[in-house]
Amino acid sequence: MPPSTDRRRAIAAVLMEDEGPLAETFLATISREIPAYATLDERQLQEVRSIIVWTLRRVLDLWAEEGSLTEEDIRLFRGVGAVRARDGRPLSAVLRAYRVAATVFLDQVSDHFRDDVSIDDVTSLVRVWFAVLDELSEAIYDGYEATGRVLGADRESSLRQLLSDLLLGRQSHAGTLAGRLRELEAQLPPTFDLVVVRPGGLDAAEAAAAIAGVREQADGPLVSSIHTVMDGVGVVLLAHADDADLRAELERHGLRAAHQRGVSPRLAPRAHRLALHAVSHAPEFAWTRPVLNDGDLEVIALAAGHADADPARVAASVLGPVSTDGDALATLDAVLQAGGAAPAAARLHLHPQTVRYRLRRLAEATGRDPRDPWNRYVFQTALMAAGAGA
Repeated sequence: MPPSTDRRRAIAAVLMEDEGPLAETFLATISREIPAYATLDERQLQEVRSIIVWTLRRVLDLWAEEGSLTEEDIRLFRGVGAVRARDGRPLSAVLRAYRVAATVFLDQVSDHFRDDVSIDDVTSLVRVWFAVLDELSEAIYDGYEATGRVLGADRESSLRQLLSDLLLGRQSHAGTLAGRLRELEAQLPPTFDLVVVRPGGLDAAEAAAAIAGVREQADGPLVSSIHTVMDGVGVVLLAHADDADLRAELERHGLRAAHQRGVSPRLAPRAHRLALHAVSHAPEFAWTRPVLNDGDLEVIALAAGHADADPARVAASVLGPVSTDGDALATLDAVLQAGGAAPAAARLHLHPQTVRYRLRRLAEATGRDPRDPWNRYVFQTALMAAGAGA
């Protein structure tokens, strides 16, 4: 047995005699230098401590015996990668932790055994660490990526099932929904956007995937958009879709969609039914733009006698902020009845410019120009619905 082997075994034994303080030095340095490790709880820290100590022992064994990692070692490190993928710790942080540990260890050897190791010993130790880092990094990466792919596929499938359950009314209990979201590491805002997109230039799945990438107006608590296919159409849940980007994406692919804002989990089934009905039955002259909104959907449901039709919702969703403005409503009614601003002004005994000014404010408030045939129909229906609900 070469003298260097005995010397290296002796050094390894001394180092591992008091592994507790050495492990704490590792943990303190890793937590200080890697943010992802600074917030670990005691159970997680104990796990990190155990893995690093085991790795240190293997390196010392390989250094003393001039050996190499075994297949069993590689399987263990692949397992470490798989576990880190499941708990969501960043892969880059995991791999860096081993590099930091290697640096701390080499510093410890230098500080305590400077006069006891030869240049050959140091060179051999560094070579062993590099070889181990190379192999364990590849094994951890493989385990992390393989598990991540499985988890990603499972999570996407589970999120799609969650969306389907929401829209079918099978997920009505708030506590159960919260539990499922925790399991999927996902969040839903109190209200969200629902987009139902009819196949056109793309099939239903492709259409849903395209709309799922629409830019959102602000960062919301939704981890990511959720999309699926139901009843032959694409369905997408977003935190808060940007109107301009949604319209541009629909136009780019030749698609038509229904877009509803402020949908809560409790109201999601009704919202989905209205949207599905609208994209399937809206008259052609409704599609002056590629997306129908809440008011359009409510009007279509009321006109068709849909089971979910609600006159009060029609008036509120179409007229919105002007629903309590008597002058605006009187002006709108007069314009619709008279067929233009000038005859409406004569009927109301107002100057035509006053009527036109009110119409501009009405268009700004509702997003609807009453000169458009579909918007005229929507306004007329909303005014009748408001009268019916009065």
